[in-house]
Amino acid sequence: MNKIQDLELNICGMKISVYDAQPLSPPVHTLVLLHGRKSSRELWLETMREMQGVGHRTVAVNIPSGGSAKLRDKGTFMNALLAALFVTCKPVIVSVSFSSNFVLPLLESDSLRGWVGVSPTTPPLLSVPTLLIYGELDVKARPLCEKILRSKPGNECVTCVMVRGVGKVDHDPVLEHGMWTKELKRFLMDL
Repeated sequence: MNKIQDLELNICGMKISVYDAQPLSPPVHTLVLLHGRKSSRELWLETMREMQGVGHRTVAVNIPSGGSAKLRDKGTFMNALLAALFVTCKPVIVSVSFSSNFVLPLLESDSLRGWVGVSPTTPPLLSVPTLLIYGELDVKARPLCEKILRSKPGNECVTCVMVRGVGKVDHDPVLEHGMWTKELKRFLMDL
């Protein structure tokens, strides 16, 4: 297995730290992992190693806080990030909670192979393969995911997975339940 690289990139005038894990052979998919408000890129290290081991390139990004004065256009930021990382194929973006806002412009521009939203905020009508993961006790994400499930047709490409006995799934609870990488691998195999 290749070493995980620790990189610092200049994106839209900001220094952004990323971990980049390349597989030994050409990647099956490229996953860009965005953390939630209360976390950082370190959240993804275990997931990165596991996904790298099954042939996926994974990049964990320390995204700027939602209130960054320098970051007005999240779509421009994400496109610049993907270009700086030399992502030439449509990536799969994994976002946690508030970082879903960074994904919305890419969803609207048909730039993604897939999206995994963990405790998502406000996804639009989804036209890319999507996996939404939420906690049974999450008062915001659960009603949103249930509404998306009820609104089929129009969201046929969406799979929702509920983590029982958990509130907002925005950091370690996803990993602790042992279902996280299993669901992610299943989703990636279907792409």
